[in-house]
Amino acid sequence: MNQRKSGTFQLPFLLFAVIALAVAAIACGGSGDGEISESEGPIAKIDDTDRIYTADDIKNATNFKLDDDYDIEGLDDAIAAIYGFYGADPYSRLEYEVRFYADHATAMSTGVDFADEATGANAVILKDIQRWDEGLKDRRQCAGNGGHHSGKCDNPKYFDYVVVGNMIMLCQGKDTIASHQACADLMSVVQ
Repeated sequence: MNQRKSGTFQLPFLLFAVIALAVAAIACGGSGDGEISESEGPIAKIDDTDRIYTADDIKNATNFKLDDDYDIEGLDDAIAAIYGFYGADPYSRLEYEVRFYADHATAMSTGVDFADEATGANAVILKDIQRWDEGLKDRRQCAGNGGHHSGKCDNPKYFDYVVVGNMIMLCQGKDTIASHQACADLMSVVQ
């Protein structure tokens, strides 16, 4: 009879433990790699809209300050690329590099590979390694140790990017969430 009571006690306890683990796994979600999926965060990582954006769509956005129209030679299949600053407060702006392709399919098939190379913790931002080095100095930021020296200047400025139709936006941020928020902020003023 003691075995029966012991078994009866263990079954509900085990059932509770399994349910608790399942709920915890669902609550944590994601793949565990720190990436934001296409539908999470302030903006979709990939928006396959049919709209065809032009550089003027970004240049004409409220409070966007154009700094450079890049030479796109070497940026395979691109039709334009620009660099500039945006912020709702004109005295507090972030930096952006926006690349344009003929359509969404081209942005995905060619452009994403170039964007992956220039963004994130594993960004390749050394001139001898990056395939397209136009604007490379703009993609770097310096990180120092707090002393009077600026430290090493081979850190990526853009942690992530988003694809919106035919456009790939590299947005300044210290991590994926900050970059995606910066992209969402700029897209909110694009007409």
